[in-house]
Amino acid sequence: MRFRVCYRALSLLALFGQSQCLAQNLAVPPIPRPSGNYAIGRQSFYLTDSSRADQFSSAPSHHRELMIHIWYPARRPRGSQGSAYLPGAKKLDQDAAARSAMRQEFESRWPSIVSGSVQSHAVPGAPAMHGVFPVVLFSHGLMSITFCYTAQIEDLVSHGYVVVAIDHPNAAAAILFPDGHIRCFHHFPSAPSKDPLQAMIASASAEVQIGAEDVRFVLDTLAEQNIPLTEVMDLKRVAAVGHSYGGTLATRACQLDSRIKACISEDGAVNPVGAFIDYPDKLPFTQPFLLIEIARSPTDEELSHMKESRAQWEAYLTHEHLQFESCKAGSYHVVLSRPGMRHESFGDELVLSAASNPPDDADNLALIERIDRSFLDQSLKHTTAPLLDHTSAGLSGVTVEHIGK
Repeated sequence: MRFRVCYRALSLLALFGQSQCLAQNLAVPPIPRPSGNYAIGRQSFYLTDSSRADQFSSAPSHHRELMIHIWYPARRPRGSQGSAYLPGAKKLDQDAAARSAMRQEFESRWPSIVSGSVQSHAVPGAPAMHGVFPVVLFSHGLMSITFCYTAQIEDLVSHGYVVVAIDHPNAAAAILFPDGHIRCFHHFPSAPSKDPLQAMIASASAEVQIGAEDVRFVLDTLAEQNIPLTEVMDLKRVAAVGHSYGGTLATRACQLDSRIKACISEDGAVNPVGAFIDYPDKLPFTQPFLLIEIARSPTDEELSHMKESRAQWEAYLTHEHLQFESCKAGSYHVVLSRPGMRHESFGDELVLSAASNPPDDADNLALIERIDRSFLDQSLKHTTAPLLDHTSAGLSGVTVEHIGK
């Protein structure tokens, strides 16, 4: 997807297609400890959507297949410890294409991940905590993977959420399936057109639609109670959350499915399309929406590099705010301008990188987690959201705009 459509001041290639991990140093710090009180369990499941064909397979009978990874509040077995950060890393490393994708994704951290020296706080297969918890359907960025967001996911679970994270085939860097086969990233093809920009927007829209249908299929599967752990999920309290490309598809899933009660897009606005893609059906949001993004004010030189005029940039911002008016009451637009905040701040990339400033990066990720959790608590647990409604309480570098009607 090499075209001018972009997230804020960056190209879509930079945000839909860029490696999400930028470390340059062999030393790998541990991921942050979750801030909540619940212990964390993790299990993975293979799903096949028999209603949809695999568009990248030459076999007509091959249907779309997914891996989902469920993190949940757990009763920690006595003497148990955490687990490998990325299950199956050694098998991925044995496949040339997957190894290349993972090295691009994790750079110098990949050997430590393969060796198992990078650990998560989740206990595989731990017994679930008694009770039912709200559910978050989480989607990764393009050319990234679910496990690049382990810190954010674990922190949410530690506060009493079940997170069902979806590996989106062809959008993920690499996915290992139970039978050992691996799917690596594939560009979604663009149709020939006299207008390359519009063709690329159409291609991106189609890819986002596929990801949104993945989310709906997973929700259908959970509702049918076809996999374990559904007994601890409150499917009347469901949110869709995603980063970058994952945020864009989360917004589309929310437009398509009123069963989803809250929506978060993490740095998922698309220039020149807007805060979300305008599909022909013009479906409205039926749930509160949070767009949380990094502040960007492109210079004239940056706009020139993007082949975009100042007038076009201003038109994009105007359109974005018109879109905000269609959102439901209880929606927010949050802009982060703290030092060190960048597109990668939403995942584990910077906190695992000794080449960055770990205290700043860990603090920035913790702030993002708090803002997301405040919104989800308000939308799914029906609590107040003081972090969003009273930002004068000392949160520097955070601008909150109440949107919707």
